[in-house]
Amino acid sequence: MLPYAAQAERFRSMARLLKTRDLRQLVTVGDLVGGIGGLVHSLQKERGVSNVFLASRGAQFGDRLAQATAAARAEKETVCGLFDRLADAAHDAAFDARLFSRIASVLELFDTLDDMRQRIVEARTTAAEATQFFNEVVSALLGVVFEASDAAADAEISRALIAMFNFMQGKEYAGRERATAAAGFSSGRFEPAQHARLLQLIDAQTRSFQFFARFATPQLRAFSDGTLSGPDMIAFERLRRIACLAGASGDLQGVRSEEWYDYASRRMDAMRVVELRIAGDLQALCQAKLAAAARGAGSATDGDSPDDDGGLSSIALVIGDADARFIADAAETGAAVYSVDGVSPRVGRSILDLVQTQERRLHEITEELEAARLAMNERKIIDRAKALLMTHRGASEQEAYDLLRKTAMSQNRRIKEVAEAVLAMADILKAG
Repeated sequence: MLPYAAQAERFRSMARLLKTRDLRQLVTVGDLVGGIGGLVHSLQKERGVSNVFLASRGAQFGDRLAQATAAARAEKETVCGLFDRLADAAHDAAFDARLFSRIASVLELFDTLDDMRQRIVEARTTAAEATQFFNEVVSALLGVVFEASDAAADAEISRALIAMFNFMQGKEYAGRERATAAAGFSSGRFEPAQHARLLQLIDAQTRSFQFFARFATPQLRAFSDGTLSGPDMIAFERLRRIACLAGASGDLQGVRSEEWYDYASRRMDAMRVVELRIAGDLQALCQAKLAAAARGAGSATDGDSPDDDGGLSSIALVIGDADARFIADAAETGAAVYSVDGVSPRVGRSILDLVQTQERRLHEITEELEAARLAMNERKIIDRAKALLMTHRGASEQEAYDLLRKTAMSQNRRIKEVAEAVLAMADILKAG
């Protein structure tokens, strides 16, 4: 045997063992992320029920509150067990300290959960205060998911974790929308700040789900689109339009808080189905990579996989505020780019594995997001014009839209232009 061949194989085996260790770590992280998803879903439901219970001064959802609280408590115990499992594995893994700091913050909030629940039952707090508290707990849990996403040294797993985080974030905005609108429907009108908050939450959901779509697999996107469609989603959109268009005026068309809450909950439950699919796909991916790595570690003659970086590559060392174009150009050539400015190697490795494809898409994504923003603004203008026509001409939503569309066709103009003209005449319409 050549003088250094034995040492080379020794280090190659060490590399495979470390890769196997990292993948085992990711399996643990995947279990934790899945468990957090279940707890967040239960807390979102408890938050919505608490909001209606308090806004109605205890007249509504008393039985649902007890059920939601019991479910959230069970999910919390599951997550605490997963926290313990993560702590037990910390000595043999390479977890980032920030992940454990996030978990510590979550556990401190857990200590205050039962006190808030008692205050809700005894009506010693307001709907706004309870909602804010649950928002903080859920945000802290999502912070753990965010840090867990940085634990992935594998690009494919990193993409899956990023997709899951963005979907969970979008679902959280959907949960806040459910709670906000439930309070508005319960009181019979939306206060201006409450109405503005509702519109902000809808826009935030759109952004989160756009980023989810960027990182999710085509199969996962198709599953999400199919799950979040159907009669229940159409009914939900109708109620949402009522809240958006007429909520500030108090003309809620007889919609009851329970009706809104039930359809919004069906949407949340459908999102939970997608969330479970994301978690299942993530775990399957981790297990498949772990099995492949274990097969490689068990054989001294197995060749390196493409992920093993066995080929010759160049290295770019970045010090200080390097030129972004230089970094992008280096990454495009396949160079490994390392920074000494405090970015953890694990996070950097994952980002570098993604940058080669994401850099090419950056300009395109920017253009698409700008187009989406313009389309959203156009929709808002049309919706405002419809609301004006509905209020001052006694038209239904469909009749108002048909009027805008027919006027646009007869004048050979875009609907947005006609809508802007209607809004410009708002004072005249009000005077009439």
